[in-house]
Amino acid sequence: MSYQVLARKWRPRLFKEMVGQEHVLQALINALDNGRLHHAYLFAGTRGVGKTTIARILAKCLNCEEGVSSEPCGHCNACNEIADGRFVDLIEVDAASRTKVEDTRELLENVQYAPTRGRYKVYLIDEVHMLSNSSFNALLKTLEEPPPHVKFLLATTDPQKLPVTVLSRCLQFKLKNMSPERIVEHLRFVLGEEQVPFEEGALWQLGRAADGSMRDGMSLTDQAIAFGGGKISEAEVRGMLGSIDTGLVWKLLHALAEEDAATLFATVAELAQQAPDFGATLAELSDNLHRLAVAQILPQSIDNALGDGERLRQLASRIAPENIQLYYQMTLHARRDLPLAPDPRSGFEMALLRMLAFRPQGVATIPRAELPETTASAQTQTAPREQAPIEQENAAEKKSEVVVPQHSESAEAVPTPGPHAEAIAAAQNESPVQNSVPARGDMLPKLEEPAPQQPPYHAEQASELVLGAQTAIVERPLEVPSAQPSGSREGVLAELRQRVAEVEASPPALENQAPTRTEAVAQVAEAPPARFDALTSGSWPALYKQLGISGILHSIAQHLELVGRQDNILSFTLDESFSSLYDEVHQRRLGDLLGDFFQQPVIAQIQVGQVQGSTPARLAAATRDARLAAARDALTSDPLVQELQSELGAELVSDTVESLAKAN
Repeated sequence: MSYQVLARKWRPRLFKEMVGQEHVLQALINALDNGRLHHAYLFAGTRGVGKTTIARILAKCLNCEEGVSSEPCGHCNACNEIADGRFVDLIEVDAASRTKVEDTRELLENVQYAPTRGRYKVYLIDEVHMLSNSSFNALLKTLEEPPPHVKFLLATTDPQKLPVTVLSRCLQFKLKNMSPERIVEHLRFVLGEEQVPFEEGALWQLGRAADGSMRDGMSLTDQAIAFGGGKISEAEVRGMLGSIDTGLVWKLLHALAEEDAATLFATVAELAQQAPDFGATLAELSDNLHRLAVAQILPQSIDNALGDGERLRQLASRIAPENIQLYYQMTLHARRDLPLAPDPRSGFEMALLRMLAFRPQGVATIPRAELPETTASAQTQTAPREQAPIEQENAAEKKSEVVVPQHSESAEAVPTPGPHAEAIAAAQNESPVQNSVPARGDMLPKLEEPAPQQPPYHAEQASELVLGAQTAIVERPLEVPSAQPSGSREGVLAELRQRVAEVEASPPALENQAPTRTEAVAQVAEAPPARFDALTSGSWPALYKQLGISGILHSIAQHLELVGRQDNILSFTLDESFSSLYDEVHQRRLGDLLGDFFQQPVIAQIQVGQVQGSTPARLAAATRDARLAAARDALTSDPLVQELQSELGAELVSDTVESLAKAN
């Protein structure tokens, strides 16, 4: 018996055997089961994604001797004949070889006659976009109002070439390209059934080389079996496909991380011995850089499907995120410019040299710590724990964890937990390099006086905050220099710019307000809780800053309102304007962060709705508006500005004040 290729032997015979295309199968199955069948279907998609296969299964469903259903029996005469390609009432037409209008007229002459054996006469026209305009015109009337026993199934790889008059007469289904994961999964099943030994890395090579086509994947697998003599190995598949050694690509990335030019060029020389496609090498390099960038933001997304999960995790912790972004952009530009290079190898080497030569501005050091297994804040690290007896109501001893910020530019950048603020400050002053905590004896006296916390502000007090900030700035007028400004216009403008920058760089001094104003704000604000049972909706904006939230969860948390607390369950409301960012995994991650902060299990429940109270984002907006309003009033009352307005007819442009406020 002659050998049958895998693509034909394992072609699906039922809808449930199909891999992928669920959006198409669901519509067809529901139409068959509910008796709502259209007379013309158009299946569009690239090669090898199942257009003709779905059409044949649909013809089998329509003509099965047991009745019309989405699950044909598969053993009656009609099903067997359709599977073998010899069913008389299934007319398959290759439009690429029958493009003339005479061929279309000949095809349609028998449409009016009833089926010979089946229930429906099915016309399957493949590559229908190859028909001529005259053929389409001859087909239009029959395609719009065919006899009740006729079904048209059209397949094409280029639906843009079809006339709109044809498209409007069909139900259109766009078939998607197969992902490498789906192709590898199906190949794993087929090779298991065929009892062919294989290596996992080889299947991923074949899955990527298939480029979205399941038929191409099966054909390449046939070729790999023949090339390997009955087995599939990664090295042999790489040689068959002419692809590069992924180990050398990782070696290049390690050399870039270590800034080792000698190892880098030695690896390029080793790579050149394989006569690779340097454009494909740059593509592989950019793909790995993309995986590294994702691994740094979402460590839990690292998988070991390609057998390089541990290597990916280690390398992601050794390259700065800014450098990865720069390397990725350079690889894209190098792929674009590679045809312009004197030869591909020199263009590839110049791309690597640019990666060594340039660094993003402001990147001082490269992290060397290993990437954590789970998502954690990139801005904080945990110092060694010290147990200190703290007087509680039940005289029990509890453990406390001191969190020391790793990078801090100001006291407001990373707030410290409630009563331990002074102890942390003492620890940082004693040993800023090691970030160690003081001894127990030195630490206890300082715990008696809690450090003052910056109070949070509610959305309903936004107007009061703006008024207080304006008063604080106006009550502190700018000092007018004794010397007169330069008589030239350029000198006056330069001094004015300097004064504007000084006003914008100085935040509103809320502590210098009148006592009544301070007392009014203090009545609304609540200090961050030291205990879980002291957490309220008003203290959530201040607590949010202490959790060290990063990534997408940071964007979600700043629009949350704490609406309730019951036992260890915290209920939040997410502003519905930002619900597109939300996923259920963020709810669990927020609960984990809160549990780590309070040292007890915490469950976070997030509901999307309309926010009524205060959120961290509203607090930040209120503070920003207060700074802007105070800056405008201060500039308006400044004597120098008033002099310029009266004598030179100058005008204060509010937009420039706002841009300076944003810049600062």
